[in-house]
Amino acid sequence: MAEQYDRTPNDRRFGWMSAVIVLPPLCLGLLLLAARHDITRSGMAAPPDSIRGAASPRTDIDPYWAVVEEYLDLQNAWNAWMERERELALDDLSAEERDRRFQEAFADRPNIRPAIAAATAFIDAGGDHDRVTEAAEFLVMQTFGEPDADQHMSKGAQTLLGRTPDYDGLPAILMRLATRRFSMPDGQSSTPGIDRFFEDVASDTESPALRAMARYYVASGLMRSANGFLLGEEERDARRQRALDVASGLSAGVENELFDHAGTTPAPSAGAPGRPFTRSAPRTFEEAEADLIRTIRHATPGGTALDMTGRRLDGAEDSLSAYRGRVVLIDFWATWCPPCVDVLPELRDLVAKLPADRFTLLAISVDDQRETVNTFREREPMPWVHWHVGPDADLLRNWDVLGFPTYVLVDEEGLILARTVGFDDWFTTRIREAVTGEDTRSADTPVQAKDPPDVAELRRAAEEGDPEAQVGLAAAYRNGNGVARDDDAATAWYLRAAEQGHDAAQWMLGSLFYSFGRGDVPRDDVTGAMWLNLALSQNDKHDRSPLDMLESRMTPAQIAEAQRLAKEWREARD
Repeated sequence: MAEQYDRTPNDRRFGWMSAVIVLPPLCLGLLLLAARHDITRSGMAAPPDSIRGAASPRTDIDPYWAVVEEYLDLQNAWNAWMERERELALDDLSAEERDRRFQEAFADRPNIRPAIAAATAFIDAGGDHDRVTEAAEFLVMQTFGEPDADQHMSKGAQTLLGRTPDYDGLPAILMRLATRRFSMPDGQSSTPGIDRFFEDVASDTESPALRAMARYYVASGLMRSANGFLLGEEERDARRQRALDVASGLSAGVENELFDHAGTTPAPSAGAPGRPFTRSAPRTFEEAEADLIRTIRHATPGGTALDMTGRRLDGAEDSLSAYRGRVVLIDFWATWCPPCVDVLPELRDLVAKLPADRFTLLAISVDDQRETVNTFREREPMPWVHWHVGPDADLLRNWDVLGFPTYVLVDEEGLILARTVGFDDWFTTRIREAVTGEDTRSADTPVQAKDPPDVAELRRAAEEGDPEAQVGLAAAYRNGNGVARDDDAATAWYLRAAEQGHDAAQWMLGSLFYSFGRGDVPRDDVTGAMWLNLALSQNDKHDRSPLDMLESRMTPAQIAEAQRLAKEWREARD
């Protein structure tokens, strides 16, 4: 009786949850991926111990600020060391050795947590100290890669807006906040604090330009939430419409003012490692509004894809409309993107098994040089259509491409069926169904329920102790399917099922609830890892990437504690 999409088998190690890790500066992960590309090119080892002793506590300022200053000194020294080490071009290292050195280098970065606590205490102390502004800027700009960045970045932004409403850097602050957001598969935001900040600015701020900019980010957040593959068509379309309603007219009164003040925006893996995506010219608010509305209508599921043109690797012009009459899988990728490369065997299998007259795979490379792709293909067979557009192409903005890989599935009439960043079982099933017109789902395939469940029957069975019914009822509450959406109720029913040993319930608790904090459930890495260890020990078909993500931010002691708790849980029930 459980909803099928709560079964989350995945033999791969980067489903949707690992996509959280591999998104670019617009999300946490490709900040790391950009650095990974640079680091692996150099083959650098861990920073020398001398860096960790490069700074000494300051005594001439407030003790709280001295902690922040010491961290910034250490971080600057670490960054300078990385720049120097980039001169060591050790590309002949094996992938395993490069990965090992990458992990070592990042493991020795300065610990930011004491500085976060100090900056927060500095702000909470109040007063008119000039450094309160600097502390707020620190929280916005330096905590981007932290798992709890939402609370720190939104606190910093609220402080800046409240204390210095005429602060010149607020447009850049808003853009920084916007790049940290992403949506879950069920459409929920990863950063509710940042979302609330945008909504407040859009409704209450005196500056017309700031209000318009905040409206832009509110609308773009709604648009991206509509990509969630667990959303039903009705909810998806409602979100797209709300996004259009917010976006329409946002530039009124500031039409000709500049929206993109710097003329550049943060971009996937810095486009080419070490630099941002550049734009030929900054946009006005009127142009930004038009771009956003076009993207909402033509780059999200439920919309009709705009025709686009590009050049094949042989230099010939091509267009998306040339493939009308076939299902098209668009793959935005790069040779330097590990998840893009990891999926190649599955893409080859897909292309080999689906009829060529019904299916086309269109790979769009953002590598700097076309020759880079040609050289890569000499050692990696990729028998499908290829375009090269480079890192600065307008179509990346038109399609709102924020990370690599990004996959968009378009049917034979040009309707966008799905959009995702992870090539998992759910997505491959969706592709096959679109091409064959057959329902190829198995009992283990996560899919979106099309009709509301019989909630009364689920509740009766759940209250009698049926764990399958408990999971089904939890899913109904989580997705608002047949009942009002209620995270707390979902958590309670998942917990009841998990305590009975239901592996899907355990996986959901670990991957969605305790990993991020949701409803009344606080973020708790140890508890989340415990539930994920239990789920994986019962069913190795579950996606392991949420556990990998948790353990990457846990200490060895925390990892050991989660494993101990999982072992004790199993022993108590044997």
